[in-house]
Amino acid sequence: MSDQLKIRQFGAFGVFLPTGEALSLGAKHQALLALLSTAEGGVRTRAFLERTLWSLAQPEQAKASLRTALSTLRRHLGADMSTILSANRERVVLDLERVDLDADPNMGDFMEGFDLPHESTFAVWLEQQRNELNRAEARNRAATGMLRDYSRAVLDSLLPPITVLPFVHRAPGDAKSPLGALLSEELVRHLSRSHAFCVTSYLASRQFDPLQVRPCDIYDVAGSNYLVSGTVNVTGQIYRLQVDLHDTIREKVIWSREYREELSFLTAGNSRALRDVTAQIGWTVVGESVRLVGFRPLIKHDSHTLLMAAIALMQDMQLPQFNQAQEILTVLLERESQHPVALTWMAMWHVMRVQKGFSKDRQLDAHLATQLVSSALSQDPSFSLALTVRGLIASHLMFRFDLAQSSYDLALKDNPNEALALLLKGATLGYQNMPEEAVQLTDAARRLSPLGPQQYYFDSMSAAANLSAKDYDKALSLADRSLQANPTFPSTLSTKAIALQQLGKTDEARDVVRSLLTVQPDFSISNYEANNAASSAPFGKDWSRALRSAGVPA
Repeated sequence: MSDQLKIRQFGAFGVFLPTGEALSLGAKHQALLALLSTAEGGVRTRAFLERTLWSLAQPEQAKASLRTALSTLRRHLGADMSTILSANRERVVLDLERVDLDADPNMGDFMEGFDLPHESTFAVWLEQQRNELNRAEARNRAATGMLRDYSRAVLDSLLPPITVLPFVHRAPGDAKSPLGALLSEELVRHLSRSHAFCVTSYLASRQFDPLQVRPCDIYDVAGSNYLVSGTVNVTGQIYRLQVDLHDTIREKVIWSREYREELSFLTAGNSRALRDVTAQIGWTVVGESVRLVGFRPLIKHDSHTLLMAAIALMQDMQLPQFNQAQEILTVLLERESQHPVALTWMAMWHVMRVQKGFSKDRQLDAHLATQLVSSALSQDPSFSLALTVRGLIASHLMFRFDLAQSSYDLALKDNPNEALALLLKGATLGYQNMPEEAVQLTDAARRLSPLGPQQYYFDSMSAAANLSAKDYDKALSLADRSLQANPTFPSTLSTKAIALQQLGKTDEARDVVRSLLTVQPDFSISNYEANNAASSAPFGKDWSRALRSAGVPA
């Protein structure tokens, strides 16, 4: 007879004595053994176990609960096996030499069907374990040629299809200049990198003659709802770019802009004009989507129109518009059942409900967001946006920066241009007292031309990163720019108030706090410290004092 404890990790979680007898353990005890059996060397810190299994409890209560759980677990194991567990003041150790781990994925999912109600931190850990195992399985399938390129496909299927024609170079005697082709190729890269569109390959779009093709031809051949065309000419070292955005179905120009820029910016790969074109096209497409869903039944719209409208409406600080985004996403999920993009944005809606101060139950929204992201990643384990939102839940709702950084790193591994992952990783580094790195990453994220309606969010997070670096002037400048686009976002208002107070501009800081309390009447120092990730940072107390001095009630 074996003298080892057997732990079955896949399928229904089970623990068996050397006699083969199954132990009847409570959910917390099973979760405790799962955490220990998956740790390197079987070692976990007490602090990790307390935070993960008793996240809602006060620190002293969590410590007592862990002590009780270990005592009860030893009693269940019996005298012969109780020594398999040891603990000191800092760590708890499971002797893996005496454990037979049954880790056969053919038995089902890792801890299949297991749930700890209201323990959202454990839910995030469990989801992460499952997804890491799914990725490992995916890599194995890829090695044998069994895995299709799914990640980009699921993203593309819900994004607005767009084609960029080669720009026509209007220059007498220089019709063969490559400038028009260079500009359109670079714009394709910008649009693709923003992950806001499904962009026709530049090589494919070159088949169309920009002087002859009609927008409806682009729709018939490439399936694109939107078409970008334009002209360029050069005077000295300045080029002038005229850009038109067409609705290919209605054959209508819905947007037209002119840009002037030095050629040196383009050749250096740092074209402000193309970044602006990308952002403006994003704004226009989203605006069209919102306008369309405003007067036609939701079921009559293309899926990408619904998605763009929902993304725009969830940025709104008016509760009816924000709730309409959920209604639209619900219709989208009914149509695109278990689609990872739709699931991820619904998860984001729950996160933003907390961040905007609309949530009546923070823990419930965190739990629902976690479940939705888990469902998205079960469909596509490497989907960078879902990994990013999982990190956002961990960092901004649970203050688990270690779990968050792991998710952001996985997202950036899948897509190095995932602007939101760069932004949130930077913000999280700021909370961990790495302000220089925080500023560097949030600045890089803003340069990646995110989808227009989220620009205020990028500026807001970047303002907070600069605040952590004590660059109060830049924090104030970015906060002001964010507030121009979204004047009532609570996080930006609090950042601006702190920056003004730290600059000695108390009267202006008090004006901002009055605006903040108008938007969020229950905002207080106690709520801020309980619900804001920055409160756990080294500078958290300084920020609280600044807000208190600016008039935020205790």
